[in-house]
Amino acid sequence: MPKLSMSEIAALGASIVLALLVGPALGLTPWLLLAIALAWIAYQSEQHRRFARWARHPLRRARGLAPNWAETAGSVHRSVHTARGRTRNILRRMAELQIVTEALPDAAVVIDSRGLITRYNPAAGRLLRLNGKDVGRDLLMLVRDPQLARLLDGGIDDHVLEIMSPFDAGVRLEVRVIDVSTRTRLVLVRDVSQLYRLLTMRQDFIANVSHELRTPLTVVAGYLETMTDEDVSDIDVQLLASKLVSPVHRMEALVGDLLLLTRLEASSPPSDSELEAIDVASLAQAVVREAEGLSDGRHEFRLELHSDVRIRGVSKELHSALMNLVSNAVRYSPKGGVITVSFEQSESGAHLAVSDDGMGIAPEHISRLTERFYRVDLAAARVRGGTGLGLAIVKHVLKRHHSTLSIQSELGQGSRFCCDFPSTQTLPANDVSLLEASPEIDGY
Repeated sequence: MPKLSMSEIAALGASIVLALLVGPALGLTPWLLLAIALAWIAYQSEQHRRFARWARHPLRRARGLAPNWAETAGSVHRSVHTARGRTRNILRRMAELQIVTEALPDAAVVIDSRGLITRYNPAAGRLLRLNGKDVGRDLLMLVRDPQLARLLDGGIDDHVLEIMSPFDAGVRLEVRVIDVSTRTRLVLVRDVSQLYRLLTMRQDFIANVSHELRTPLTVVAGYLETMTDEDVSDIDVQLLASKLVSPVHRMEALVGDLLLLTRLEASSPPSDSELEAIDVASLAQAVVREAEGLSDGRHEFRLELHSDVRIRGVSKELHSALMNLVSNAVRYSPKGGVITVSFEQSESGAHLAVSDDGMGIAPEHISRLTERFYRVDLAAARVRGGTGLGLAIVKHVLKRHHSTLSIQSELGQGSRFCCDFPSTQTLPANDVSLLEASPEIDGY
């Protein structure tokens, strides 16, 4: 019961004093005191009833209560509103947290101390193939992997490991366990397949560069060591010096292609001020003239130019891309083979292609041809020359021009490498809004 207010104490005291003064004269003192007590009990009971009725809906303000009861009701009313505000804030934060968790690309699975799933986000459903029926089931029974069992048992010190997905052999997963409390643990899983592939590509790239440089360096070192021998005549020294030219040029070409490829990868697409209206016919003719020198009469070259539209692009870059395609055709086509450079237009855009009737490429290799240093026949490729970076350069040049490289090839039937330019990269032949590129274009 609430504490009595001063007015209630005064009223009760006055009633008792009056009963003690009047009661002896009337001989009714006990009865008067009893009546005062019963009236007081009835009054407090009514106040309690009103308070109890209000307490069933304490969000509204209390009315019709005595001051002491009203003060108590007011205190309860304020406490309820404060608690409701805190609850709403907590619920809002929990809703925001749930939205963020559901939006995460990484899987998040909450498990209890027994390893049973209590909650998971949509990414966990995709990566770990979980569904609503799996809540309450053992995670290890659904994702069977011995390493994951060791991780959950605390057998791995840093609480993180990489495993192959038990559902997709091409997916690599990183799993991390976080102890939230003594009863709850959070299992985070993310797809690191792309990161793993990039790391592998970097390691392969470093190994390939080292290998490609080691061979000519070994040759150069051997010749230099021989040239320092006192017994070697001047004529032999001159002969050995002439043999240094080829490996040095090979290293120079490799370093040049590496620098070019690095610059292409790091650069953003060319701005409008860098673009030119390139006359593809003149470009193709210039490249074929250079390729004829490389072929030294061993191949027949044909030009099939069926369109006079121009390409919006950077002349040096497109010259480099086309020269790489034609020089590859020269290297991989047999003596007497025909190499065709064609240019045509379609509804989708323009197509600049280089075709040959060489040895062709097996289907399993085509998707990897634009990787750095990837070669179908490594030993034969070294004999033919080249740095192994040509198609990678072509791919990045076309990417900077919002274009793509398509490859068609059959073993023994030759190959066709086509640069597909969208219509947004083409201009009518009579459009002079951009500077016309010179047909005599030097490579990088």
